[in-house]
Amino acid sequence: MRTRTDAQLLAEADPSAFRELYDRYAEGIHAYLRRRTRDEQAALDLTAETFAEAWLSRRRFRDELNGSAGPWLFAIARNKLLVSVRRAGIET
Repeated sequence: MRTRTDAQLLAEADPSAFRELYDRYAEGIHAYLRRRTRDEQAALDLTAETFAEAWLSRRRFRDELNGSAGPWLFAIARNKLLVSVRRAGIET
């Protein structure tokens, strides 16, 4: 069985394909957000928000790295973190 690229998973617009993408990146996104917030619950919430935004904006994904969505997902996570910092005063 051939492994699908992140770009292929996003193009499918299928929840099970998106789950595969989530499984690839959720741990890393969560770890990044936990390091930045130093707050487990905030990191969990921001991880969920990151993947919700990715699902909603999946059609805007541009495959610029041979199928990898990692940088795109981390950019979404960073933006969610910055918005959260501005709104709620989470320390980074």
